[in-house]
Amino acid sequence: MTKTNKLLVTLCALGLGLSAQAKVMESSVATVNGKPVLASEYDSYLQNVVEQYEATAPQFLARPYAKDLLGKEVLKDLISKELVNQAAQEAKITVKDSELDEGLNEIKSRFAVDEKTGQADPKGAEKRFTEALKKQGMSLKTYKAKLSKEIAARKLLEQELKKTVKPVEEADAKALYDDVQAVLKNNTKKIKAMEKDNPQHLQEVQAIAAKLKQLSAEQVRIGHIFLATPAGMSAADKKAKEELAKKIKQELNNGMDFSTAVKNYTEDQQALASGGDMILIKGMAPKEIDAKAFTLAVGKVSEPIKTDLGYHIIKVKEKRAERTIEFDEIKNDLGQYIAQTRILEAQAKYLADLAEKADIKVTKEFEVDKVIAEEKAKKEAQKEEVKK
Repeated sequence: MTKTNKLLVTLCALGLGLSAQAKVMESSVATVNGKPVLASEYDSYLQNVVEQYEATAPQFLARPYAKDLLGKEVLKDLISKELVNQAAQEAKITVKDSELDEGLNEIKSRFAVDEKTGQADPKGAEKRFTEALKKQGMSLKTYKAKLSKEIAARKLLEQELKKTVKPVEEADAKALYDDVQAVLKNNTKKIKAMEKDNPQHLQEVQAIAAKLKQLSAEQVRIGHIFLATPAGMSAADKKAKEELAKKIKQELNNGMDFSTAVKNYTEDQQALASGGDMILIKGMAPKEIDAKAFTLAVGKVSEPIKTDLGYHIIKVKEKRAERTIEFDEIKNDLGQYIAQTRILEAQAKYLADLAEKADIKVTKEFEVDKVIAEEKAKKEAQKEEVKK
């Protein structure tokens, strides 16, 4: 599953958020069995997704037609939600008052932090929730009706998925663990067999193996003092940084506490919260730091280390040898991964089945679709030209 889709699934799971109240003749971006998917809901949902990407993956938004790509996923998700809502209504799924109250309380709990101050304020959650409703032009009654539909849809999904999702057994987790070990040990015969049978499974196994390799690799915990020499810095300023690094090292030799030196000198502001401490995985840090960190004895402080980023002084605080992570240590994690994968696959199939039977008309146009169509037409024309 792509990063984009994962984020959209997360937003959908949390998507009992507030959206603008529909106007009587409001425009739509699609219809599902004659019922409109409102443009206001699409715009609100897309804005939420874009804000998530701005906070977590701004580099994605820099790609050509990034917003269109997100918009297509959002529209697909809204159509799926409408399909499930209609299926829940047809199945006469009921929502108890207690379930609605529980869902409403869960939503209100998300307002427990005062956004203006960033401080926890549970007592003010009710007020902030009410203000959010007013801002969206929505009454509590209207919102509760919307929430009831969301809960009914979730209940239907759970009911349908239980029919098809196979429970995970320990043997399933063990088989996945063995596949991961084959990748870690570069068992080419088994890797080729996985690639032939199920390339997507191999990609998932390789991702798990990469994570496991990091967790099991030789590690060292260091204290870190950093002085930056960014591109464009003058030679004189770089020389001053070098001299400062030597001065800090001399102060450490004379007895200054390393954590005090971190506090006084480091330019890595994010590391200040941990006193400059960080975990290095062998082979992941710049080679100059890697070479020192894994050869210095515990308790020793390095001379200033020059890299492309600047000057570094490190103190080795703890070392951990490379190890093998045994099956029993991660079998529960692997089991949860398999269960989640099966749920997502079953959900995708159920939604696809609903969509196949439905009358879906999309009216929203995306620029990226026009570009793709133009490129396809151009290639077809070139093929015809070659034939002539």
